Amino acid sequence: MRVVGYVRDTPDPSEAEPAFAQAERVRRWINDSGHQLVAICQDVRTAGRPLGRDGYRAMIGVVGTGQAEAVLVPSLAALSADKVTQEIMLWDLRARNIAVLSATESDVELLADPPPDSLRILIRDVLAKVVDHVEMVGVGAIPLGQPGTPTLPLVAEAEDEEDYAASGVVVELIPPTPADPFRRSRITPAL
Repeated sequence: MRVVGYVRDTPDPSEAEPAFAQAERVRRWINDSGHQLVAICQDVRTAGRPLGRDGYRAMIGVVGTGQAEAVLVPSLAALSADKVTQEIMLWDLRARNIAVLSATESDVELLADPPPDSLRILIRDVLAKVVDHVEMVGVGAIPLGQPGTPTLPLVAEAEDEEDYAASGVVVELIPPTPADPFRRSRITPAL
């Protein structure tokens, strides 16, 4: 199996093993398992800059090219220390048809479906319900943040207006009218 590795320094340097040690664990696991390592993407601490997720985005880019079938982390903690964030990241990777592997033996049980942890079961159930909701509502995306930030498409966009017409849906788009800043309101304040 073609695998891309992902390692990340923790925000607190005293908490866990550094990224270079995690990368060595990934290489050892690949060597022992017989899989093929395509790349290792890293988020490392740099002086004067906050610890970002550029390495994670690069890993998503590698996955998006079809060059990998799985992502290998040294442990789930490399994704995040937070279980909710871990499960969201796992959900996203699985939605991309990517297997998630861990070089930490105890993580294998947590990656199973269903996991032994009731919080993880709840999070996976909520994420499944979100997908069900979006599929029920139809074409759309879930906004990820503030206005102007990217959205997470969960349902394919309609090809054109004929897709709607074929389903019996009528949509009339009404363009916004520009506001006239000099126009007075017709409502007069009570005196």
